[in-house]
Amino acid sequence: MENKICQSCGMPITSNEQLGTNKDGSINEDYCKYCYKNGEFIDKVTMEEYIEMCSKYGEQADMTNEEMKEHCIKLFPTLKRWKCTCTEECASGYNSNCTCENPECHCREK
Repeated sequence: MENKICQSCGMPITSNEQLGTNKDGSINEDYCKYCYKNGEFIDKVTMEEYIEMCSKYGEQADMTNEEMKEHCIKLFPTLKRWKCTCTEECASGYNSNCTCENPECHCREK
């Protein structure tokens, strides 16, 4: 398996057994089984909340929890789940036509 990381939590994915599942039960290539199951994210949280959650697992990645938090702060905005794909125009205010799937995007809020 090629070097992959979960596009939600950044965990290295080294085998298909670690992959999440789509609604139809098929494997989802983007997310690990700890983040994504049956076509949905398991933890319905903001990126900031998820960073706090993940920062508690520094030891598993051979770093302190504070180092893990700093790592997540830098990494998460680049991952598919958290990356905002809005155009500059859309990101500057309300846009009912925004197609961004990022839960951090607030373009459609009035």
